[in-house]
Amino acid sequence: MDKHRRCGMKNTIVPVLALCLLLSGCGRHDAEASSSLGRAAGLEDETPLLTVDGREIPAWKYLYWLAADCRQLEERCEASGTTLDWSAALPEGGTMADLVKADALADTVLYAVVDSWAELYGCTLTEEELGNLPKRSYPGLTEEQGQVLTETGRKYAKLYALYETPGSPLAPAEGELELFQTSSGQLAAERILVPAGDDREAARQQAAALFARLNAAEDQASAFDTLLAETGGGPLAEEDWTEAFRNAAGALAPGQISGIIETDAGFSILRRLPIDEGTLREAYFDSLLQDAAAACEIQCTNAYNSLQPEAFWAAVQGSKSIA
Repeated sequence: MDKHRRCGMKNTIVPVLALCLLLSGCGRHDAEASSSLGRAAGLEDETPLLTVDGREIPAWKYLYWLAADCRQLEERCEASGTTLDWSAALPEGGTMADLVKADALADTVLYAVVDSWAELYGCTLTEEELGNLPKRSYPGLTEEQGQVLTETGRKYAKLYALYETPGSPLAPAEGELELFQTSSGQLAAERILVPAGDDREAARQQAAALFARLNAAEDQASAFDTLLAETGGGPLAEEDWTEAFRNAAGALAPGQISGIIETDAGFSILRRLPIDEGTLREAYFDSLLQDAAAACEIQCTNAYNSLQPEAFWAAVQGSKSIA
């Protein structure tokens, strides 16, 4: 088993640009000597739950993310009108309880990587920067614990600034971003869609007629815009990207138009869009941190293995200070 999966860690990690967003907009809470989250889990705040490349992670750091992920899971279930069943088996294996523990582990490891990188690349905080940090509070944590998370958010910002500095140790080398875009399938496209409806053959003929209009147009770009408006088409959302669409868009240069692509939903004509460079750079930096997190050596303690998300979340909800 891969070393980064010893505790059930998954490959995907919450986007790192969300770090700073997660650190803002938190409500104010009264300072306490120990965290409400630790009490909910029946653990001392500084009890080591795991190590990441030899760096001990105290209970409160992991529990903060576990509470956040439990809350998100519960909210998703409520939005879909389903009951949260912690023991429900998942298609990919494990249970909902296993999933939420793995999500929280991924978040925790990502924060540990940011701290490690800050030390490695000289992006730790000066005394002046520490003194100028905003005072934020985090649900269930003490003021001092919340300040540690704020410090990590500031370290992340410094790392990203270093990454954006040409010639720095983190700056992408020439051609690196283009290679990442190709290898990771970072694509953007919009489409004209003719839904199959009840008469697939009629839809096929309509799509052929639209494609003929495009081919006959002197200005294909303008003609495509017109057909987008007529058909109510638009950009492909993340969930729309099938393998067929990726293959078709990947074969196009930005601005080029595909042939007709048939799917269960109907008939599509794609136009590849250029990727915003800022978005691409952010995605690449995110991937660098994700790769570093996936390569971490993680060791879990008995306290981590014994932690039950359902019981923990029930205790969290029963605490007025973090509800």
